[in-house]
Amino acid sequence: MRPRNPGGGGEPHKRYVAHVLRSALKALLGESGLAVLEFHLNRRLREDMYEVFYDDPHRFYNAMKNFFGSGVDAILRIIAQKLIEEGHIDVESPKAFVEVFNSPGEESRQRLRKMFGHPEARVK
Repeated sequence: MRPRNPGGGGEPHKRYVAHVLRSALKALLGESGLAVLEFHLNRRLREDMYEVFYDDPHRFYNAMKNFFGSGVDAILRIIAQKLIEEGHIDVESPKAFVEVFNSPGEESRQRLRKMFGHPEARVK
């Protein structure tokens, strides 16, 4: 069950983030591993995992933690490193990327969007 348009919606930045996240996950997990992850997270979240990643990073983190267990932070650091190497995110370290997911709310959402270069992200 692979979404045809990950991240959906009409917002270009959201589609960009969904595309680069999906590409990074595919490079790390392979097509089959990605399909399994998408199936389970979409089912658990009851909506598109890429939308949740963008709109509610903490909820995405909790779903990933449920799937990967205590290794979720390490997986997110690896994803962050891949995104940094490919120039898709601007963040001081993979650890700082993971920290965004640990707290709910608007500030986390805005911090994540800013890392991906959203021009209107406001971070305190």
